[in-house]
Amino acid sequence: MKHVINVFYVVALFVCSSCDKWLDVQPDLDIYETTLFESEQGYYIALNGLYVDMSSTELWGKEMVWGAMEAWGHSYAIESNESSFPGYVQLMNYEYDKEEAKNIAKNIWEKSFRVIAEANNLLQNIANDNTTFIGKEDVKNMIIGEALAVRAMMHFEMVRIFAQAPIVDGGTSKTVPYVTQYPSEVNPPLETNEVLEKIMIDLDSAKVLLQPFDAATSGRGYQLSWWDGKVENRLKLLNSSSGAVEDEIFRFRCNRLNYYAVSLLLARVGLWAGDMEKARENAFVVVTATEALSPLKFTNAAMIGDPAALENIEPRLQTEILFGTYNRNEPDWTNVYFGQNSSTLLAIDDKVGIFAANGDDCRLQAIPGNVHSKYMLYGLSLDQMTAAQYIMPVLRIPEAYFIYAESSFDDYKDDAIYYFNQFVEARNNDVLKVPQDITKEDFMEQLVQEFRREYLSEGQIVFMYKRLNLPLRSSAGNTANNGNLVLPVPDSEAGV
Repeated sequence: MKHVINVFYVVALFVCSSCDKWLDVQPDLDIYETTLFESEQGYYIALNGLYVDMSSTELWGKEMVWGAMEAWGHSYAIESNESSFPGYVQLMNYEYDKEEAKNIAKNIWEKSFRVIAEANNLLQNIANDNTTFIGKEDVKNMIIGEALAVRAMMHFEMVRIFAQAPIVDGGTSKTVPYVTQYPSEVNPPLETNEVLEKIMIDLDSAKVLLQPFDAATSGRGYQLSWWDGKVENRLKLLNSSSGAVEDEIFRFRCNRLNYYAVSLLLARVGLWAGDMEKARENAFVVVTATEALSPLKFTNAAMIGDPAALENIEPRLQTEILFGTYNRNEPDWTNVYFGQNSSTLLAIDDKVGIFAANGDDCRLQAIPGNVHSKYMLYGLSLDQMTAAQYIMPVLRIPEAYFIYAESSFDDYKDDAIYYFNQFVEARNNDVLKVPQDITKEDFMEQLVQEFRREYLSEGQIVFMYKRLNLPLRSSAGNTANNGNLVLPVPDSEAGV
């Protein structure tokens, strides 16, 4: 896949306003690769550009979070309103040959491999640069680590969307390539197992490079983002102070693929690949940091609920975000489907059934009516509802607890139950704790139910069904997926 480097990264990820720029770049300026990598700032621009593209509507600005992936998982009650949601209803019905569904798949595939191409271009240039980062090895390692993590994450999403889950085909079918060169010519698809192995190699390397920066107390990222536990240092919230301009690239690490986010992503990939040791080991990095309340912690359960009834609210559970994309156009996109006056609301399906185990669940209270408040922009405290309005949650702490519990149950059952119950307690849901004598089958059912309650409108539920080869659940009953949770690779892109 070839890409011309016309870089429109002038709208930097952390730009607050026209007079508060992270980097001083002229609007509408084309930056070509012949000049982009001649300076340290050029690398910052290129790295930032990866995140800008990841926050687009085709990816985590919409379709990969509250849009197509969530509809695909049957989370929304929209089937009777196909005229408003044609592509989403087609995904729900596995009608992938219809135009709107095909376009969704094509746009996700093309945008993802564009990001991969740009990551490869950055990695190749920095590998051959022996002068720019003299005396700044931590900065160089940060850039390489994040670019490797971006490349790995994009490939993993392609596996989750376009390839069969290993539980179905043993990981032997060939659907997705692993592209590591720029420019890229033809890359034949590899067996899914091989792609997953390459993803884990990239993430292992990224984790090693990022650990000193984010987790060592002397690390620049730790000092600027993590040490005091303040979420506004880790995320670029509406009222976050930007600090010195030259520090912007080192701040707000949860808007980027930092050490903790990479650890959780590696745990997620390990679980998908059936590597329980890899999953458990990396999930535990996040679990231990959360249990110690340093530098991670759960959102206070009292701040989860109906924004019209709470003075203090964290609608997107921003304290728990380990990686979230950032786009200043996000409120315009979410308002269409979650706004007070919207005529095309994405209403939650089976709300009563999902929360039947506990009608007092704080997460149930966060769905006033049938629309989730994660993306609403109104409530008693408007400033708190809008504080994280530009951020989409991509990786959050609870998943580490779920992965650790699932990957530990067979060999470390007591630990699995303990940490699952620790999460339940963090949600002030003691009634949902599981007993010590629970069977594996019953435990997995509790885990699935908890995952549904936790990750509504975040684009993750469909992949849980797919990984475990489970029927999709809705108010209409269970729908066997029969290996149908696989979008077709666009005809024009076969072999990339």
